[in-house]
Amino acid sequence: MQRIGGLLLFLPVPIVLFLFTRQPLGALPSLGLGVVLVLTHRLYARPWALARASRRCLWCGSPAAGAGVPLVVEEPPGRTEWRACAGAHHASLARTLGWAAARRVFLAVGILGTLALFLALAVAAGRAVPWLKADDAVAAFRLGVAVTVLPFGWLAPARGPTEGPSGRLPFPLHIQALVGTVWVLWLFRLVGLWWLAAGLLYLWQRLAG
Repeated sequence: MQRIGGLLLFLPVPIVLFLFTRQPLGALPSLGLGVVLVLTHRLYARPWALARASRRCLWCGSPAAGAGVPLVVEEPPGRTEWRACAGAHHASLARTLGWAAARRVFLAVGILGTLALFLALAVAAGRAVPWLKADDAVAAFRLGVAVTVLPFGWLAPARGPTEGPSGRLPFPLHIQALVGTVWVLWLFRLVGLWWLAAGLLYLWQRLAG
């Protein structure tokens, strides 16, 4: 049941990406609803994740990691303690978070900077800047996110420091805790490759056309 609960609480993440990239309600309503979901998600997802942090594996999402290895980290909201299954899961989690902490500026600028740029371009498209299309903003968003999450998804579990993070992380961990870090990394890898290809193809077609 904990896995189902975490998955349900994770659903706003893909919904936001759908609203931003597809804009099914129209530009401004879709963007507005997406921003509301982003701002409110932490209010219910983080308490749920923290309440189970002492028994769920932050790497795989298993609800039976209470006897696992604790990992104390500095998140943007403050210091927290999480658990991971002993052995390979704890090692992979430590390397992943260590990689992220060592590159917190890159990840923060890549994700938050891309989001801010996307929202500005999406609002300006067709209005303040007549030649700018909504698809231009989406392509920029996809490319910015892709070049940020692809190195994280592929390199962090293997190349991060084995001792774990030595500084503050660039992001809170409750989203990873909902489904497991390993599954979030696979989403970064697969969606990142898709978005990179789609963004480059759109850019080539836009310049060619």
